[in-house]
Amino acid sequence: MIFVDDLRPTLGCYGDKVVKSPNIDRFAATARQFDRAYCHQAVCGPSRASILTGRLPDNTGVWHNRNLFRTTQPDLVTLPQLFKNNSWHAQSLGKVFSGDERELDPASWSEPEVLRQTGWKNYLQRDNDEGQGKGLPFEKADVPDDAYPDGKLANLAVESLAKLKQLSQPFFLAVGFFRPHLPFSAPKKYWDLYDPAVFALHGNPARTRGAPEVAYPDHLELAGYRGIPDDERVSPEQARDLRHGYHACISYTDAQIGKLLDELKRLGLASNTIVVLLGDHGYSLGEADHWCKDTNFELDTHVPLLIRAPGVKPGRTQALTEYVDIYPTLAALAGLKPAGPLDGQSLVPVLNDASAKGRNMVLSQFSRPFRGGNPEVMGYSIRTETHRYTRWIEWSTKKLMSEELYDYTDAASVKLQPPYWIETQNIADQSGRSSLKTTMSSQLDALLSQRVKTVAVEATTKKPKKKKKP
Repeated sequence: MIFVDDLRPTLGCYGDKVVKSPNIDRFAATARQFDRAYCHQAVCGPSRASILTGRLPDNTGVWHNRNLFRTTQPDLVTLPQLFKNNSWHAQSLGKVFSGDERELDPASWSEPEVLRQTGWKNYLQRDNDEGQGKGLPFEKADVPDDAYPDGKLANLAVESLAKLKQLSQPFFLAVGFFRPHLPFSAPKKYWDLYDPAVFALHGNPARTRGAPEVAYPDHLELAGYRGIPDDERVSPEQARDLRHGYHACISYTDAQIGKLLDELKRLGLASNTIVVLLGDHGYSLGEADHWCKDTNFELDTHVPLLIRAPGVKPGRTQALTEYVDIYPTLAALAGLKPAGPLDGQSLVPVLNDASAKGRNMVLSQFSRPFRGGNPEVMGYSIRTETHRYTRWIEWSTKKLMSEELYDYTDAASVKLQPPYWIETQNIADQSGRSSLKTTMSSQLDALLSQRVKTVAVEATTKKPKKKKKP
């Protein structure tokens, strides 16, 4: 199971014409490619929790990286734990549950998780020393692959595969690559794959017209890096360099994934090993005046998902898919029975038949403010084949605050910047849309009623940072 941090479908196999991702593209040609997969919350911890527990964020209380699912569900059996409990050897390398030691889950694994090891540094250049806090948002040192963490992680994963092959039991290996998460640090040779000019953001990208302020993040991740304005209104040159760095990191991580997949084949394990490759959530690169993630918009919630399994013919599917569907799928493929309730549905029918229907709609959400504990505001968003409806509510009272509606068949509502959809106009209050809005609102009500039994967590004592005005 291969996690790639902050990876939107910026891959050749998904139709991106700029990125260089030959190894993932080669893997995709052997796998089922899910073209309409969505995460449940577009930030690392909550998204990974939903993947690995098979439960929706409201059902675990994981709406923030510091919220832990075992606080509310202490006896929950995670996906790797299910395998471990059924005599598989479960091992975790890199960023799987989280990038922070505080969110690791020892109960899930047969041996201690390896998040990172001594010498795994995001910055190699002296003036970017991590001891000074967050450094520059990117770095391009002229170094070999294993100078940065993902190269070291790939080497460790290759070594681990050889050892796992010698075991008398089957294995579940999770490998979590750190890039293309900020800072965009990658060896110079991967930056050199691209002409910087192709990454220019033309004009001044405008926020989605009519979208409520709450639709945008209250915590600005990019602004925490050196040289970035507090409001994240970067210069054209900064925007170009950031977009360049994101793509360089994808190519760098792609090369490391290639090493891992090549070793799987060299060891004779490729034909009888299930391989899942995914990005934990989507990402924005300045489109619609937004950087990073933390929203319910398409760029942040749409994710790449590739599954290769013995006996499954390769091909693409348009089936709408949620990340909680991965747990029951892998359990079914391995012949294992989940130990408790799950919120997903098995994708085995879609693996067997690419034309099989998926969900009628998928659910995403995001809480405000972004801090541990219970939310003050929640935004629920459903995506059908053609539309997205988002509702923001006051958490304690469930009072409606605002609504959003987007039509992906209407150029007046969204813009297609191949292969990405960008919402440009909230049409929730437009005349002639009231019937559709009412229908989708009712669909969201029914979905939440059927699938969500909200838990509560202890309130945090940490004060949220004030939002910097754009």
